[in-house]
Amino acid sequence: MPQVKGRQTQKGTGRSRKKAPPPPPEPDYDRVDASSVVFGLVMVLAVIVAGAALMGGSLAKVGDRFATAMDGVAGAAGFAVDDVQVVGLETDPTLESLVARMSEVDPGENMFRADPHAIRRRVVSTGQVINARVYRLWPNQILIHASPAEAVALWHNGESWKVVDTFGHIMEGLDPKEHTSLLRLSGAEAPDGMPALIKALSRNKSIISEMSYAERVSKRRWDIKLKSGITIQLPADAKIDRAAARLATLEQTAELTARDISRIDLRVPGRAYLKPTRSAGPGSAPAES
Repeated sequence: MPQVKGRQTQKGTGRSRKKAPPPPPEPDYDRVDASSVVFGLVMVLAVIVAGAALMGGSLAKVGDRFATAMDGVAGAAGFAVDDVQVVGLETDPTLESLVARMSEVDPGENMFRADPHAIRRRVVSTGQVINARVYRLWPNQILIHASPAEAVALWHNGESWKVVDTFGHIMEGLDPKEHTSLLRLSGAEAPDGMPALIKALSRNKSIISEMSYAERVSKRRWDIKLKSGITIQLPADAKIDRAAARLATLEQTAELTARDISRIDLRVPGRAYLKPTRSAGPGSAPAES
């Protein structure tokens, strides 16, 4: 009996299957229709205005009530200021208390509304602290870290006296009349050169007590005026350390400030020129070392 062969599908002879349609694109959840945003903002504004009209108040009152409500929510969630801690001023309780008051942050205030930058500006405005930093320690503490500024000089800016600290900063919170014993400065931008001058004078402590004032010259160097009438001319700030060291050595070995001279010129590296009070001729004689 003959065998019946099954139908064989040859490649290329059968009907091709239809391709399935591509899946629909996923919705772009990140894309926001601008018209929807505008419509939402308009609706929110309308609700606020309507609420203000119903309450018979202004938008400012609505804002205040909203802020009060948010403060209540923050407090209920534990984000209310518990205390303001001041670190670095323990040796001066009066200044420590002043800085705490200038923070203008009260216990119970919303932590989110205690702006560290605004607090720092208020603290620095006292003119009595340096290196002020403010931190919000979540959930309920404000930390203010600062160092006390030391008043070292009085500077006359051409109109009035200003108290200057070791770093050359003006201490606006201090009354010059209460610091009359400090070193006196004159000249344009004298506070900027104050750090270099203080460093130089630290090598010559015997001269500090004899100083009358220091004059800033050309915004780059100092002339020191002693009570005896002697003027000590220092070089530019970049070379003042070496000149101060030389002055200390000469003062120890030759007692320059005790001599009958009117000027000690240290502007030339390695040299010290002296001008006698009664000069026999023009010029100055170099000091021996």
